[in-house]
Amino acid sequence: MRLPLPYGEKELSVDVPEKNLLDVLKPKELKIEKNPDDILRDALQNPIKTKRLRDIAKKGDSVAIAVDDHTRPCPTDQILPPLLKELYSAGVRDGDITIIFATGSHRTVKDEEAARLLGKDIASRIRYVSNDCWGDDFVYLGDTSRGTPVHIKRVFYEADVKVLTGDVEIHYFAGYGGGRKSVLPGVAGYETIQDNYQRNFFHPNSRPGKLDGNPMYENMTEAAKMADVDYTINIVQTEEGIIGAFAGQFDSVLRKGAKLVDEAYRVTTGEKADIVVTAANGSPHDLDLYQAYKALHLGLNVVKEGGVIILVAECREGVGDGVGAGNYEKWMKKYETKEIIQRELGKKFNIGGHKAFYQLKAMEKADIILVTDMPEKEVRETYRLGYAGTPDEALQRAFEKMGDEARVTVIPAGLTTLSSVKK
Repeated sequence: MRLPLPYGEKELSVDVPEKNLLDVLKPKELKIEKNPDDILRDALQNPIKTKRLRDIAKKGDSVAIAVDDHTRPCPTDQILPPLLKELYSAGVRDGDITIIFATGSHRTVKDEEAARLLGKDIASRIRYVSNDCWGDDFVYLGDTSRGTPVHIKRVFYEADVKVLTGDVEIHYFAGYGGGRKSVLPGVAGYETIQDNYQRNFFHPNSRPGKLDGNPMYENMTEAAKMADVDYTINIVQTEEGIIGAFAGQFDSVLRKGAKLVDEAYRVTTGEKADIVVTAANGSPHDLDLYQAYKALHLGLNVVKEGGVIILVAECREGVGDGVGAGNYEKWMKKYETKEIIQRELGKKFNIGGHKAFYQLKAMEKADIILVTDMPEKEVRETYRLGYAGTPDEALQRAFEKMGDEARVTVIPAGLTTLSSVKK
C-alpha cells in the first residue's frame, strides 16, 4: 500500500506491504459547517470572558499583536484582516499597531517570510518586529510563584491593548501550543525562557496533551497573566483548513481550542508497532530538525522497545539557526550520553541541550532512521542517526533489522498527532 507523506512543500510516499501494515494514524475528519471567514468572524463577534475587541480598544490606543513565526503553520494572513477590522471600527489606525513575531528563542523572521506570513499588503503598511530574546528591550514584571523572573518585550507590555494570535496544537511538553505560549516563550527574554525550562522540564507532568497539573503550562499561564493580555484569538486546523476559532480571555481560548484538538488529533491504535514511519507534517513544521524532532518524540508512544522509527522531514534549513537549534547541535557533539546531559541541564538549563537529551533518550528505545535533505555525514556523525534517501529505502533497512513479518504503523502528521495504544 503506497501512502503519501508530507515533505516540505511536496510529498514523498512509502510502500508498505499490506500484510505488514498495522495502522495508519491520521487526524479524524470532522464535519466543518462553515467556511474559514465565517468561523473567524463568529469567534471575534462572540468572545469568551472578554468584551469584543472593538469595545476594548479606543481611538488613540497603541496596540501590540503577537503572531506566530515562520516555524508555525498558523494562517496569520487569514486571521489579521477581520481582527484589524475590529480595531479599525474602534478608531485604531495602522500607525498605532505593532505586530510582533513571537519567536521565543527562534531566529528573527526575514522580510520575505513576514510578507508571506502577514500578507504583502499588511506587511507593507503595518510595523512588524521579531522578539529578540537576547535583546535589551524587555520590562521586568517580577517573579512567578515558582520563581521565574518575567521579562517581557517592552513594545508588547507597554501597549495599551495587548493581543495574542496563533493556533492550538499538541505540544510535546507544554501540553498544547496556543494561548499563553505567545507570551512565554513568545515575547519573553532569554532568562525567562531558560528559567521556565530549568524549573519544569523534567517534571513527569510536563508532557503532551496535558494542562492541569503540568507545571510548564501553569508557569507560562502565570507569566501571561502578569503581562496583562487583553485579548486572544486562536484557531485549530487540519489538512482541510481552519476547523475552529476561539476569541477572548487567553486561557479560556486555549482550553476551548485544546478540546477541539483532542477531538481531531487524539487517536488510538490496537498495539505497538515494530516499525513506525512518521512525517513531521511538511512545511513549515519540518523546516529544520529542531522543530521536526517533535514528530519523533510523539512516535515513541506507539513503537515497541527495540523497534525502529523512521522520521521523514525535509529540514531545508538543516538543524535550524535559532538559539535552541545551535545548542542542540553543540550538545550532540559535546556529550555522549543522556545521563551526562541531564546532569549538565540540572546545573544550568540550556535551551537546545534539552533536545539533545530527548533524542538520546529516544535512541535508547528505538533505532532511528532520518529521511531528509540534510547531508548524510551530518545526520550520521553529529546526530548519530541512521540515514536514508527515501522512505522506501528506510523501510527496507527497518525490515532488515526487525524481520519480514514486522508490523508497521504510519503517521503522516506525526508532529501534531497524539497517538496511544488502547488500554
